[in-house]
Amino acid sequence: MISRGQYYLLTVNFTLGTTLFVTINGMIEEAGPDAWMMPLWAGAYGMLAALLWIALLRSSPGKSPVEIAREAWGPAGAIVGVLFLIFFCLIASWTLRNLSDFMNVTIMPKTPPSIFHIMFLLVAGYAVAQGSETVGRLNAVVTPFLAFPFWASLALATAFWDWERLQPAFQDPWAIIRFPSLLGFPFMETFALTMLWPRVKSGTAGALLLGLASAALSISVVVFMVIGLIGPERAARINYPIYTVVQEVELGQVLVNIHSVLTVTLITLIFIKLMVLLYAAFETIGQLFRPASRWPHLLAFTILISASSLTIYENPIQNGILAAAHTFIYDSLHTLLIPVLLLITLKVRRALGGRSRRS
Repeated sequence: MISRGQYYLLTVNFTLGTTLFVTINGMIEEAGPDAWMMPLWAGAYGMLAALLWIALLRSSPGKSPVEIAREAWGPAGAIVGVLFLIFFCLIASWTLRNLSDFMNVTIMPKTPPSIFHIMFLLVAGYAVAQGSETVGRLNAVVTPFLAFPFWASLALATAFWDWERLQPAFQDPWAIIRFPSLLGFPFMETFALTMLWPRVKSGTAGALLLGLASAALSISVVVFMVIGLIGPERAARINYPIYTVVQEVELGQVLVNIHSVLTVTLITLIFIKLMVLLYAAFETIGQLFRPASRWPHLLAFTILISASSLTIYENPIQNGILAAAHTFIYDSLHTLLIPVLLLITLKVRRALGGRSRRS
């Protein structure tokens, strides 16, 4: 079991994950100085989607979405479980590829991507094999060491702040309509956290909603600071604006390489997201097939996800094109359409069962 506070921190760190890598420049390119409002609208949408998941999970207390699908649709519910399994594995592959792209571009250009993939998957697999309590505690322990260096690094960069870069303000507050992929990634991907729902002691709904709100606010503040520090024109042309912002901070000979501290923070956030996705996939396998041993399946996940992450897209440009075209539709299928159908099916079956018992 994990506590409500641990679940809240998992929600925040999972949502931040790779978001701070791959979406900031796209948001700024689309909305300019008003890009900081886009995460707020997307976060509100994510909270509405979470209300649907909460209604579904409360309809069958103590069960995960995979178990609810088996309850609602019988043997056909296994198909839903397989779809969820593919969904979790695909997001994990995407996350790993984003990580290796960042490492190859910024720090280790000659290191093969597979080295990063296998290294992170082995550590995440070991944590997942220990159970949900280990996942929750590990995240709770490292969070203070992530939050303080991250925000301290951005605070040190405020010496380059210029309010003129945020002008004109409120010219395009509804730019989120032209950037729907932000609704899917990262906010609908938090559906993976519902696989941990039965393991939380109490207050799960509040922790999930508050975590989504906190993550949306954090992303909004980060985008706001990036615009004020380097300007929307420059930020839109840089692959990793946060890294550039901190890289230009000079603190003499004591902390010259402060951007390395930010790099470790961002990499750890990605690891947390990968760990949750691997746990969700592993739990799905367990609930579908009831395996007697954990390690063969974790090893298979390591091989599968590592291989698929190499081929999921060719370069960061194609990554942006694919995300803009398919993310929202694909995520909506798993996190909106299927939960709605499951919820309707459960209500209809229980209503018919109640009538038959009364008759």
